[in-house]
Amino acid sequence: MPVIQVTAPSAGPERDAARLTALCRAVAAELGLPDSGVVAVLAPAAVTVVTGEASVAAWPLAVVHGSERPAAATDAALRALGRTLAGEWGVPDDGVWTEWSAGRLVPVAGAARG
Repeated sequence: MPVIQVTAPSAGPERDAARLTALCRAVAAELGLPDSGVVAVLAPAAVTVVTGEASVAAWPLAVVHGSERPAAATDAALRALGRTLAGEWGVPDDGVWTEWSAGRLVPVAGAARG
């Protein structure tokens, strides 16, 4: 099960939940998973520094933690994630950062990962 870790400004519990749901749906659709097949979590950021000289209200970052998949599938999922992330946080498409992390997964006894 892929997990999307988002670092971005919070808009409150209800709006954050709607944003994260949109991200899950976008990624799930590209991977051929049910909407419930992707989890997302928000790590709120108050201000993001872009260049070290100026700050902006939002520069959303999203890392998908999941098992290795074909490059075409992860690329499509990251593109959909980036478009949705930009739209949900109201920034240009090039104002977000998305990444797929298929690092070494060591499951906790009895727990499914990835």
